[in-house]
Order: sequence, then C-alpha cells, then structure tokens
Amino acid sequence: MLFLLGPDGHAPLPVTSQHLLGEIYPIPPRGRSYPQLKLLCKHLLMKEWGEAAPDPSRYPYRPSLKSHPFMGLNKFDAGRLHQMRSGKSYLCAHPSWDDDLPTTCPSCGKAPESFEPAIIHCPAKWPARSRHLQGVCDISPEAPVWSSAPLLWGLARFIKGMATAFAPGMFSRPSYSAESVSSLPSTVVSFGYFMSSQES
Repeated sequence: MLFLLGPDGHAPLPVTSQHLLGEIYPIPPRGRSYPQLKLLCKHLLMKEWGEAAPDPSRYPYRPSLKSHPFMGLNKFDAGRLHQMRSGKSYLCAHPSWDDDLPTTCPSCGKAPESFEPAIIHCPAKWPARSRHLQGVCDISPEAPVWSSAPLLWGLARFIKGMATAFAPGMFSRPSYSAESVSSLPSTVVSFGYFMSSQES
C-alpha cells in the first residue's frame, strides 16, 4: 500500500483509489452494472477526447470509438476516403503541398474540386456516377452512404474508376462517355483495367 504524508508532514495517510482518481473523475457509485459502467467510461472518454483534441471546424464527421464502416474496404480506397473527408487529399481545392496548382476541377473545369463537388456534382463524371452511385446524392455525416455496404462499394468503384483524389501523375484521369460506361464491368474496377486501356 502507498502512503501520503499527513497535514502535519509526518502522519502517513494511505493512498486509496479516491486519492488517485478523485481529481480526474468522481468514483462511480456502487450498484452500477457492467454495461452502465462501460457506457459511462465511453462518455467520459469521448468528453475528454473532445476537450483535449477538438475537431477543426472544417471537419463535420464526429469521432467514434468504432471503426468507420468504410474501413472494410481495401487500404487504398479507405485511405482516399479518409483524406477527402478530412479535407487533406489530392483534390485540387484541398490544402496541398503544392499550393500553386489551380483549384478548379480538372474533369469539368467549372468549379473548385472539393469533396462533395468531386463526388456528387461534377457534370463530367455523371456517366460513372449514374452507374456506380445510383441513390447517392449526399455525403454529409448522416448520409446513408456511410452505413451501407453496397453504397460504399459503389463509392469505391466510382473513386477508383475516375481516379478521384489520386496523387498527381499517378496516371491521367479517364473521361467517360455514356457508351464507354455501358461496357464497364460491374465488378470493382481495378487499376490494371484503366492502365491497360490507356496503354492500348
């Protein structure tokens, strides 16, 4: 057992859990069930997390103790989504290591290329969007796409197919016509498919 010096500097006092934790969080009352204590711990952890490292105002997605469903995608696709959601991707309107680049979307040339325009609004991508993102019209934090496996798979196919948020020079972005989209395979589009199609 550990001891603390008493008020007079001599008489030792035992260190209890209340001494160690009382200044951080109050000891939970007796009689709480394990699920109640678990929920309390999660609440306190999220509160502490939010106070110690608050989210930047530009990031609308709330932190979670559970893995995001899109983490079930492969590492490359999940990485693209993490970067675009955080506003730190290779999209032209996101802060970049090369701020001299234009922010206009290279696919349509009509608007800054940020996350929502690149996925939802770019007119040059509508054939691929109509094929892979049917029913997806929103990418806000509460949008169904973030909790639906089929919609996430479609989003991953769209991102990979249109080379959205790929590093500059990785390979040129393809442009689709209605005819070319109708001939695309329904399975996940691979890098090899587009690389071979551009080499031929």
